Amino acid sequence: MKVLFLNPSRAGRGNIPINIPLLISILKKNNHKVALFDMSDYDIFDDKSYEAMFFKNAELNINEVIVDRRNFYKNTFGDVVSGCELKRSDYSEDFEKILNRFKPDIIAVSCLSTDFRFVCNFLLPLKKKYKIPILLGGIHAILLPEEVLNSGVCDFVCIGEGENSIVKLLSALESNNPLESVKGIWFNKGDKIIKNSMETLTDMSTLPILDFEYFDPIHFRRPFDGKTYKMLNYELSRGCPFNCTYCVNGVLKERYKGLGRYHRVKLAKQSIEELKFLINKYNFNFIRFWDEDFTSIDKNYLKEYVEMYLNQINLPFLIYARVDTVTEEKVQLLKKMGCKTFAMAIESGSEFIRKNVMKRNMSNKMIIKKFHLVKSYGIRVSAYNMIGLPYETRENIFETIELNRKTGADSFSVTLLEPYKGLPIRKICEKQGLDPGYEAGWVGTPQFVPKNMTSNELRGLFRTFPFYIRFSKKRWDEIKLAETDDRIYQKLCIEFGGMK
Repeated sequence: MKVLFLNPSRAGRGNIPINIPLLISILKKNNHKVALFDMSDYDIFDDKSYEAMFFKNAELNINEVIVDRRNFYKNTFGDVVSGCELKRSDYSEDFEKILNRFKPDIIAVSCLSTDFRFVCNFLLPLKKKYKIPILLGGIHAILLPEEVLNSGVCDFVCIGEGENSIVKLLSALESNNPLESVKGIWFNKGDKIIKNSMETLTDMSTLPILDFEYFDPIHFRRPFDGKTYKMLNYELSRGCPFNCTYCVNGVLKERYKGLGRYHRVKLAKQSIEELKFLINKYNFNFIRFWDEDFTSIDKNYLKEYVEMYLNQINLPFLIYARVDTVTEEKVQLLKKMGCKTFAMAIESGSEFIRKNVMKRNMSNKMIIKKFHLVKSYGIRVSAYNMIGLPYETRENIFETIELNRKTGADSFSVTLLEPYKGLPIRKICEKQGLDPGYEAGWVGTPQFVPKNMTSNELRGLFRTFPFYIRFSKKRWDEIKLAETDDRIYQKLCIEFGGMK
C-alpha cells in the first residue's frame, strides 16, 4: 500500500520526532511505499522568539547545509529551498499536490494534543474531497481515542504503540480481512466504535534502524554551546519508571499493564550497530539521546555500553535525567563516555507543589546536590522549569527562580503548564476552576491560571524568568517593571543576549 505520513508539528526548524522515521522504516521493510508531508518545513509556524531567550547564537557551516538540502530536494517533493530558510509556499496547496502526485491509499498522522484541533481543521475538508482513509496515532489518540474517532477526522485510531498495529492494519486492508482482529486499532463501524484489544508492547530488539530520508536535513541542525551540530535524535530506552502528574507515562503504564515491560532498553550491540549505520549514512556529529530518564538505565548495562560507545562511536552527546536516579558512579561513566550535557528538571522550587501537585518526591537539597555533582565532573547542566501550576503563587515562582540560582545551571528554560486531557494534573486544574471542555492551546500562552494569580502576571513572569535568574537581585525592581513594560523588556533582552 501507499502510505502518506503527515507530521502536523509546527515546532519549526530543528525538530525531528523518532516515531515517524521508525514507522517509515518498518513499512518499507514490509514492502509498503511511503511519503512524508512535514508541517515543520514551513516558516509560517517557525517561532524562534522563545529559543532566542535561552540558547546561544551558534556558528553554522552554511555550505554544508546547502549541499545537504540540494541533495535532499533532488529526490523529494517540493521546490529547492536555499540556505537555512524554511518553505514559504502555501502548505495547503502543497499538501494537495502530494495527494495528487503520490495518490496514497491511506494517510497516517502522529498527533500531539496541541496539534489536534489544527489537524481537524486542516484535514476534514480534504477528507471530504479525496475520500482517503486516515489513521491517527500519537499521544492524543492514545489518551482520548473515542474523542478522536468522534471528531470525524479519521477512520482509524491507534490506541497504543504503533509499530505492530500499523503493519497489521495495512495487511488487513490490503487483503480485505476483518479489521476486528487488528489489535491496537479502534474504528467506526456504522454508529458503533469497534474497540479492539491492546497490542503488546514493542520488543525493542525487533525494531529496524530509523529512516530519515524523508526529512529536510535542516532539521538535523541544532545549536549547542556556541556551535551548530548535525544532531541525531535517538532512543536507547523507552518509557519512564516514574508517575509525574503532568506527564503521560503514569497513564500509559496503567493502560499497558500486563502487555510487557514498560521501561525497556535496547540490546547494547544492536544500539551501537544502529548508531554506526546512521552516522555513516547521514554524517551526524552529535547524539541527542531521547530517553526520558537516561540515568534510570542499570549501571551494569551502562558499563558495557560505555566501552562499546567509546570504541565504536565516540561522539559527543547529551542526555535527559531525573535527579533522583543520578549517582556519582553513573556520572563518572557518562563523563568517560563523552557526555556534554545533563538536562534535568527542577520544575518547581516549591517542595509542597512538587510533592502534592506534581508527584515529584525530591527535596531542594537533593536537587542542588545532584546539579553540583554533575557540574563537578565538568559536564554542562541544563535546568527545566514549569510555572502556572495549581495552587502556585507568585512567591512559589520565586522559589523556583531561587532554586535555579542555587543550582548554578549552565542553561535553563521555562514552560507554562499544559494541562492536557487525560492526565492526572488536568483533574487538579479542573478542581481549581479550569473548564472541563478546555482544549490545549498553542504552547507559550497561559492555559491554566492559578487562583492566586492573573493571566497577565503569569505572562510577565514567564517572559522575565531568565532575567530574574541571571541578573543581580539589585535589578529585580527593574525586572518587575519589564513584566508589563515592553520597552524595558526589550532593553533587558538585548543585555541578556550579550551575557551569553
